[in-house]
Amino acid sequence: MIDQYIETFKSFKIEIFQAFYETFDMLSIAMVFTLIIGLLLGFLLFITRLDGIHANRGIYLILSAFINIIRSIPFILFIIVIIPFNRWIIGTGFGVDASKIPLSLIGIATFARFTEQDLLDVDKNIYETSYSLGASTLQYCRYFLLKEARTGLILSFTSASISLLSYSTVMGIIGGGGLGYLAISEGYYNFNYDLMWIIIVIMIIIVQFFQTIGNMLAKKYDKR
Repeated sequence: MIDQYIETFKSFKIEIFQAFYETFDMLSIAMVFTLIIGLLLGFLLFITRLDGIHANRGIYLILSAFINIIRSIPFILFIIVIIPFNRWIIGTGFGVDASKIPLSLIGIATFARFTEQDLLDVDKNIYETSYSLGASTLQYCRYFLLKEARTGLILSFTSASISLLSYSTVMGIIGGGGLGYLAISEGYYNFNYDLMWIIIVIMIIIVQFFQTIGNMLAKKYDKR
């Protein structure tokens, strides 16, 4: 039985490696935007909420509504409705590059909400300590809040990255390709279940890799 899977892998190795590259390409860009913009939005949500240090109901409601809308739309429909936005940004609504936009947006929305929750879990006395030391808002966020919440943030980013891998499986609807699309188009639809299971195993390995790295980094930087 193992020989059967080996033969299938040999027969489709070019397609598998191409699909792996497409998945890696989509995920790498989406993860960068997720980390940077999602983290910033999460901090903005935290400091502008009603009991935040710079409470601003208007800004908080706008940001929160933006995040909620993105997370509320079923992802496969979200991909379709932002095709015009893809064309406006990069000149095309289809392909691997176009797929990076919806992936980035859902990643940003997910991680921003995770970030807000992680920051809310930090001991509120931390602010009093930073205030008594004369720290500015930027210094409070960077040297106190971020330091206390970094373990949770690392694990949250790990979860968001794994979610992006799952979302990438449906990017074939706009020509994004990737491992998930290969598993469905060549595996499921063409009754090549051996190929489908090979790709499933590959994706399980990727998830395990993400989670292991995330756990290691969280443990390393847990200096609370």
